[in-house]
Amino acid sequence: MVQDSNERKVVEDGEVVVKSQPEERQAAEVRPMRYVLGIGLLLVIIGMAVSYMTV
Repeated sequence: MVQDSNERKVVEDGEVVVKSQPEERQAAEVRPMRYVLGIGLLLVIIGMAVSYMTV
């Protein structure tokens, strides 16, 4: 394996592998989203309970 720079590595087969400097994640972590999902789930449970009680 030959290394041209920090980002480009050439494998013996002539194939070029490009790897970015910082390891990147596929998904970004969004902290407020867990609260939105939790509140939405709680409201659905309350709505179903109210609906069940009134029928």
